[in-house]
Amino acid sequence: LAVRRAHPWPGEQLRAVAALGAIGSVTMHHTSIAQRRAETLLQEAALRVAATAPAANARVVELPAAPVPRTRRSEILAAAVPLFERDGFATVTNGRIAEAVGLVPSALYRYFPGKADILAAACLQAAGLLAQAVEHNVRGTAGPHDALAALTATYVAYSFEHHALTSVADAEIAGLPAALRRPLVAAQREHIAVWEQQLREARPELDARQARVLVHAGFGVVVEAGRLLRWADRPEHRAAVAALLAAALGF
Repeated sequence: LAVRRAHPWPGEQLRAVAALGAIGSVTMHHTSIAQRRAETLLQEAALRVAATAPAANARVVELPAAPVPRTRRSEILAAAVPLFERDGFATVTNGRIAEAVGLVPSALYRYFPGKADILAAACLQAAGLLAQAVEHNVRGTAGPHDALAALTATYVAYSFEHHALTSVADAEIAGLPAALRRPLVAAQREHIAVWEQQLREARPELDARQARVLVHAGFGVVVEAGRLLRWADRPEHRAAVAALLAAALGF
């Protein structure tokens, strides 16, 4: 026992971190729900995650290709996000972003008023890609359980492919000005509403608030598990994280 605690199996560590991600998700949203109900939901979700069996294969899903930068505006978006992730949004200057695309700093303002606008535009672009992927992969599924499995695989695949942006967005969106944050919050709510509908159909005992709490718990699982795996995009990693997300939702 002492040896296992000192040197946990990789799967054990992943499940433990993911379970903590489910519990910690309560700090990432503002769903109005009684504290005791939330605690019970998250405790049950965390226990399911901790007991998740290893997954052999990930469901194959399709993601739309990221747009090829063909305009100066899209070049700026493509260059800025990796800088934000590597060096931190607060430390990246407009001058560094301009330099990355071969502009003088003053020219950047022809396309964006500031770097907050760049981040917001990149997040909206990514939200559009996720919405397209969800619509494509959920279409034609056979019932809510199958739809949730498709949603799970799609969200995990998206998170691995776009981890740079999602990592920056998780850390920085709350600090954006309200006018820039509003459309991003609206896009997130639309996305969560799809999950909520399918989860309540699969688990009729849940009300809307309970379903929403569990969806956020699932997202917390993906974030923490992905970080532990350093977002190395491998089929076995996608399969493992998808299984953990499904466990958090309890379907």
